[in-house]
Amino acid sequence: MRARPQAKIAAALVAMLLPGCGGSPTRPKFVEETTVFATLFVGEPMTADIGVSVMHTRPVDKAYDLSEAAVRDALVILQAEGAAAPDTLSMAFPGRYADQGLVIQPHTTYHLTVHDGSRTLTATTTTPGPFTMSREPLAVPATMPHSAIPEDWPMVLDAPDPGQIMLVDTYCLEPRENAHYVHPIGDHDVPKDDKEYGGAQTPPRNTLFYFRLGDLPTVPGGYRLGFYGDMMQFYGQYTLGLYAIDTNYYNYLFRDRPETHGGVVGGIGVFGSAARRTWHVKTTR
Repeated sequence: MRARPQAKIAAALVAMLLPGCGGSPTRPKFVEETTVFATLFVGEPMTADIGVSVMHTRPVDKAYDLSEAAVRDALVILQAEGAAAPDTLSMAFPGRYADQGLVIQPHTTYHLTVHDGSRTLTATTTTPGPFTMSREPLAVPATMPHSAIPEDWPMVLDAPDPGQIMLVDTYCLEPRENAHYVHPIGDHDVPKDDKEYGGAQTPPRNTLFYFRLGDLPTVPGGYRLGFYGDMMQFYGQYTLGLYAIDTNYYNYLFRDRPETHGGVVGGIGVFGSAARRTWHVKTTR
């Protein structure tokens, strides 16, 4: 939520550094900024794996050192509206702040404040509610013939708000040499190189699709989502995720210069929230 939304951090750090290259009169000088990346997952504790990441940007023309970029002495405070007192998050490891005992609640507004020396960053998210599943994909060790997914293994989900923004995420786990195209062109059955296969953040290996819940057709039990198989370009194993996401995370995923649209004031990054379900699945011919 694999935690795909958290996995976007590294790619975003690289993307936001590129405009700040130094050494060229046509480019702006590098200015260090504080970055915040966090996604609150409804019903889940804030573990180190999904805690608040606080980093400093680094010049793109120098070797990137994660330990050097990590902020070790930030004061990170999370306040849920209606709570008696805020939670001060502890540093789980350099640059990552969490509280294992803090479980994220649905339909709750959370305010984040990060003090990094003379800088103060703030952000706010309102968590979505959970959704229910009456039909689910077949998880490993079972397998799903790819062509049968729409009719035999659709997702059927339900939630009170038809306007809820949903996200489907398919990520192929097969090594490139084993990733055979579902729809090959001629005898071109396997990607010829890593670029054609796609990276951890790029299609065809990783494909994202968003929609509003009410855009799906309704069936007994809720809303029917049968197209996720069309997002899988290869046969084999996948991490498959279904998320109800807030507007901060939606803007971060789908707007230009995403790091400036993730709801963070005083810095860059994203502070979002989501409810999620994930499956490990395998598709066959």
